[in-house]
This record gives sequence, C-alpha cells and structure tokens, in this order.
Amino acid sequence: MLDLASDDSSSDEKVNDAPMAEDAQARKGKTPAKSKKPKPPETQLPHRLSSLTRSIVEFAKFMMGTTGRDNYHLPDPPTSEELKQYEAWGIDYVQAVDAFHQEQASRNDIEDEAEREHLKKKELKELELSLQSTRYEPAPIPPNYEISKHFKDQCDQSFRLKGFPRITFQWNKPSLEGSSWNFATADILANQWHSWYIKDRRYSPSTKLTVDAKGVIGRWLKTAAMNQAQKPKEEPSENSTRTTQEMNTLRRHREQRRIQIARHRHASAMRSVPKQHKEYLSELLSANDMSSDYEDDEDPEVPPTRILPFWRSKALTDLLHELDVATIQLASSEKKPNLIKLLQRKETREATELEVLQEKVPTNVCLQGFNKYFLQDTSILERRQLQIDETPKSYSLTQALVDLQKLTCKSNAVPID
Repeated sequence: MLDLASDDSSSDEKVNDAPMAEDAQARKGKTPAKSKKPKPPETQLPHRLSSLTRSIVEFAKFMMGTTGRDNYHLPDPPTSEELKQYEAWGIDYVQAVDAFHQEQASRNDIEDEAEREHLKKKELKELELSLQSTRYEPAPIPPNYEISKHFKDQCDQSFRLKGFPRITFQWNKPSLEGSSWNFATADILANQWHSWYIKDRRYSPSTKLTVDAKGVIGRWLKTAAMNQAQKPKEEPSENSTRTTQEMNTLRRHREQRRIQIARHRHASAMRSVPKQHKEYLSELLSANDMSSDYEDDEDPEVPPTRILPFWRSKALTDLLHELDVATIQLASSEKKPNLIKLLQRKETREATELEVLQEKVPTNVCLQGFNKYFLQDTSILERRQLQIDETPKSYSLTQALVDLQKLTCKSNAVPID
C-alpha cells in the first residue's frame, strides 16, 4: 500500500517506504526561489481490508478504550450536556483567540520580528492551555496492546486542548460532514495516528504520509455505527448457544467441503483447458486454499454464503466459479444432484476484517492470481515468504476464463470477449 509521499503522485499502486524526495532542480544547486516546488502528493484512501486501514481503526478504538475486530464495545455517544459544553468551549475559544490576535497586532514594544513571532507563539500556547477542557475523562487503557501510555496521554491532551470532555463519536450521525464533533474528533485521531505510526515504524520525523487517515476513520464510522445498531442484546440461552463440539463438527464439515470443491475444480480444469496449458493450471489449482472459497453457514439445510478471499484476484475468482459450471455439466445424471447441492450458494460477500486475518494465503501462486490491493499491502519480504511467482505467463487467467466459457455457454448464449 502506498502510504508515504513519493515523486510520482499520480500512481496509487506503487509501494514506497521513503520520504518525499527533494525537487530535482534544488538538488542541482539552484536556490529555492528559482526552483519549481513539487506539488504536494494527493492523499489516498487505502482498501478497507488493508493492514494500513486496520492500523488506523485499531488506533482510534484504542484511544476510545476498546480493541478487537469482532466483539468490542464502542463508548456511548456524547450526551446533550457534553455537546453543549463543547459548543460553548468553541465560542469562548474563537473569541479569546481573536482578542489575542488583535492585541498582538497593536503591539510595538518588540522590534525584532523573529523574537516577536517566538513570543507570540509562546503566549498563544499558554492561552490555549488556559482554555483547555477542565472536565476531561480519559478512556481506560485496553490491556495487551502495542500503543504505549505516552501516546495515549499525548492523544488525551490533544482532545483536552480542543475542549472535548472525552473521546467518542456521535454514532447516530455516522459522518464527518454532518457533525462538527465527529469531524474534529476524526481530525485529531488522524493526526495522532500519523505521529504514532511514524514513530512506531521508525521513520524520519519529517516523513509525510499520503494516506487519508481521516477518510479511513470516516468510512469506518459508518460501518461501526451500523454494526453496533445491529448487534443483538446478549441473552445467551441453552437453545441458541452452540457447544464447542458442535462448532468443531461444523468447522470440520466446511473443511471437507472445501477439499471436495477444490478437487472437482482441478479435475474439471484438466478436462477443459488446452493441452499445452494443463501443467500450468494443474500447479495453480493444486492447493485447497487456492482453489476453494470460504463459507458462512448457520443452517446445514440452507445453501451457504460464499466468502471471497481478500488476497485472490477477480480473474482467478471468476475462473474458479466458471469451473463449477463445467463440473456440473461434465457430471453424470446420477451425480449431478449431489454436485449441485455441493456447489450451490445462497449469496456471495467479501471477507470481513476478522476473516482476512484468518485466511490462509497459499504459496507458489502466480502474480496474476493476487488481488492488486493485497499486493499493495504486502512487503517484498512477505512476497518472498509466499514464494509468489512473478514470471510472465503466456496464458493469462482471463484468457483461460474466455476459453472455458466458450465450452460452457449454451448454443443461444454468447461468451464473454
């Protein structure tokens, strides 16, 4: 994921771990006045399942006193009294700062401009400290997390200076534009994450990140509010709670289905693809984790929901699902009903943040088999660990899909070009 400033600000797919380079003319010895200043790089919104997004969201949740990607509890929204307190602080702050600047403009006791600016900044900082919230309640520190108390205290101080009584969001207004509270909260959290991330990754303090951290928080705010509203009240009962044994049995059945589906897809590919490409596709489809989807099912009598792995490209996904069509068409009339039941799906959805962390990414897969967002989120060392095959292939997955669709389409259908 491109998260640091680079010379090529038009690209949103390159990985760059270095600070923004100086302008080429400046490096040649020209003065800054004559040099053409580079345009600041545009901020980018990383994929919602990327590690960068998870880092920003987990940082925000940590500062609110909660962690976790599944069972976590968000703090209560601000009360009407807290909102009034925040609005009143904003009015007092604007009036005090305006009066300060008017007073500074009329001062003529210091002639040295540098000294005057230094004193002005010092006095403004003292003014802001005097205006900070006196009724601030920091969130408790969640256990076993990598963010130090130093950054927690630093973040709390930033919110205190901006008149907040605590860190939370107006969950009933899940946007940054419709709530000044949410906008300011996201802005502070984004800036604090930036400082922590630079320090945590041991980058130079002057490094500029191009990631739109505030945009990530705004996007998460919408889904977080929705998920919290949909969470049922915790009322466990013997009838609704599954035992560990039942969960293990269900997990085992899912894995057995995945193995069966992977084998059927591999067999159908070997019977359908051109001979000269069989060896290549055979190697590609040999791993169960590569050639089968994850499933989500609560009722064994209802077709499961297909969960698309984050790492897998659309070209590979479409090819695998077309192999299901081929599998049914190649089956005998006796085996067809069982195969249809095995391959039938209620619906399809993308993986959640928690499911992405649990995915088993196969090794020795060709580059075109991976989602571009997954590759952006994968370092060189991680690619080496996965043994990603980056050699050019004469037979693309897209072409394999086209060739297969020519075989599976009915006489009155037109294959995809």
